[in-house]
Amino acid sequence: MLDSLNRNLRYLFVLNFAFGFSIQLITPLFPLFVSELGASASQNALVISVGGLVSTILMIPSGLMIDRIGRKVLLIGSAIVNLISIFLFSYASSWQQVTPLFMLYNASWALFIPARMAMITANSDLSKRSSVFGIMNTSWPIAGIISTLTSGYLIEYLGWNQVFLVGAVINAFSILAGFKIDTGDEREVSSSEGLFKELLRDDILGVLSTFFIYGALMTTAIGGVNLIVPLYLESKFALSASKIALFFTLQSFITLITQMPSGRIADRYGRKKTILSVIVFIPFLFASWHLIDNWRIMLILNSLAFGLWSMTWPAILTLLSSSVPERLVGPAFGVNTTGNRLGTTIGPIIASFFYVNYSKTSPFLVAAAICSVGFLFAYRLNEIED
Repeated sequence: MLDSLNRNLRYLFVLNFAFGFSIQLITPLFPLFVSELGASASQNALVISVGGLVSTILMIPSGLMIDRIGRKVLLIGSAIVNLISIFLFSYASSWQQVTPLFMLYNASWALFIPARMAMITANSDLSKRSSVFGIMNTSWPIAGIISTLTSGYLIEYLGWNQVFLVGAVINAFSILAGFKIDTGDEREVSSSEGLFKELLRDDILGVLSTFFIYGALMTTAIGGVNLIVPLYLESKFALSASKIALFFTLQSFITLITQMPSGRIADRYGRKKTILSVIVFIPFLFASWHLIDNWRIMLILNSLAFGLWSMTWPAILTLLSSSVPERLVGPAFGVNTTGNRLGTTIGPIIASFFYVNYSKTSPFLVAAAICSVGFLFAYRLNEIED
């Protein structure tokens, strides 16, 4: 699999695996940690959303900085910030103390994502870019399968401090891999002066607005569900941390299966068609949670919904990178990811509001409704040149 990648992308794959391992070791079950520190569901959502807000604010500046600072520097810097924040989590004794650390933790994500996407774009040909994104994206689920199982076990038998220690150690390997990346292999990109003004051109702004709003809608639904799932399963079925971790492990497993085939399908049959064909089913899968009272069936439905969403990733990233001039790719990824982070910021707030004030399953119905709007909005992608 890695034979089809150049040297930079192979080291980026390793960096992505280590970084993704540390992120997925902590993030999926993090609401349980915040709850253990005495936070209510609303306070839990506040912590998650404030962290997401920091990431949202920093995404566009991060994209604009790529060509000034360099992709390699941003990748290494993000790993260092991530390591520091994870290490400091072990010293937090209240949800109020966790909040600024979670903000720092999310800042590392804002530095990492645009730089990663820009590096993949710079080291791949357009004709095979969806396939390359598909291969590179497998690093996330491979890391996620191992990390979420490890996290559930460590939480249940050793405690959260061991989770943070393991996360910090693994993340150190991403720093080492980052130093191996050779910036000389990257394509030359022109100066970043005036990039922000170019982003505001009518033709560019229209394209970016479409991706921004679509991504914000879908991640609002996904972000809300991911917050509520651990709380709902613990409250409704009294599941242990290791069993709750299965939900996120299976998400990673499904993503691993879908990434490479979905990239090839998008390259062969069309990126827009791929996106529209798979997201149409997601609202029905989320809405079905309201009718089902069996956590094992919910496990399957949740995994299918996440798997369908993950199938759109290679197509979305390739479609975006081919819709703007090359010198705007980094900033464009920053704008796109800002929309995604905005969704994961407001999603938990919306979900927790319905969870606390209405039925425990109402967040899943709301997520289904938001995904339906996202599907309708995805038709605007047809206006963009494939």
